Amino acid sequence: MLGNEEDRIREVHKYLSLDLSQSPELQDIVDLAARLCDKPIALLTFLDEQINWLKIRSGVAVEVMPRSTSFCQYAVQQDQVLIIPDASRDARFDDNPLVHADPNIRFYAGAPLVLNNGLKLGTLCLFDLKPNAIDPLQQKALQTLARQAAALLELEHSKAELNKKIEEIQAKNETLVKIAYMQSHDIRHPLTSVMGLMELVKENLQAVDAQWLRMMGEATNALDDRIKAIVAESISEKDLKAMRFNKMIEEIEDCAILLLDQDGYIENWNKGARLLKGYNAEEIIGKNFEVFYTGKDRKAGRPAKLIALATKNGVAKDEGWRLRKDGTKFWGSIVITAIHNENKQVIGFTKMTRKLMATAEAPNVAEVCLQS
Repeated sequence: MLGNEEDRIREVHKYLSLDLSQSPELQDIVDLAARLCDKPIALLTFLDEQINWLKIRSGVAVEVMPRSTSFCQYAVQQDQVLIIPDASRDARFDDNPLVHADPNIRFYAGAPLVLNNGLKLGTLCLFDLKPNAIDPLQQKALQTLARQAAALLELEHSKAELNKKIEEIQAKNETLVKIAYMQSHDIRHPLTSVMGLMELVKENLQAVDAQWLRMMGEATNALDDRIKAIVAESISEKDLKAMRFNKMIEEIEDCAILLLDQDGYIENWNKGARLLKGYNAEEIIGKNFEVFYTGKDRKAGRPAKLIALATKNGVAKDEGWRLRKDGTKFWGSIVITAIHNENKQVIGFTKMTRKLMATAEAPNVAEVCLQS
């Protein structure tokens, strides 16, 4: 329960920055809940570790309350509507000043705001200053309105995240324009020098002698140095290392290296895979890697078992017959390694295959036993 509560509070903090005053639809939901259930107070609340935030209100002006005195702390612990007919007769509120002093709350009904991930932000709730009740139809209406409010909140959060991304992209674009302007000016000077020297030669105004070659070399080197500097400014060292690493993988010829998604579908592969398997990239990308297995292995579910094993243990190793595009077979050794995201969830796999024997050869007895 503690872990789930920590996750719930982290989710609440993501939503607290939303400007819900720009969402009249949420105010309509809260007002409608009050009218349908005939109660003087209706609220949409976010409950974090210390505060009950009254984000949308009908019938009250208060914006925040301590969590310790909140009714909603109990409502978020269940999936159905929490109904308290008379809080003065409920032991949970024996020391609650909201019940035993002004405003002397008696009735409460709260439906949790459940997000798609199952976490609860807070509640859509009702209050009355006298003991009261709501009938089953009103309970159903309150729960339905709570679901609609949760959906609208997720939409508002998504819009805010999208706007944030757009602003970041626009800021980067503006920066790139400024950089491009400065860099174009920096390139123009050495480039103009090179072009001017070339024009002198074309017009027979300058002989190609040692002095001209020296000036041409200096101008060319200056242009080359400036372009290298611009590339270094535009691409981080981390990006360059990643590009070099990816290029290295792409050019390996004696080992087939594939990138698979979490279901085993091919997303990318290197030159070695093309040479060993016989497919072009456009022929194979998007297909499941089981295409390389014999009909017997596919029927036995071997590819899926290897994916499951790599998901469980982080790696799966295997040897066996594999198929090329032309239908010929080779005996290969494979290693499938799981790729994890920052939350340690499997998001894909790398698959490395080496040819151990050609088609005409057969594995020895020991190797066959490894496959049984």
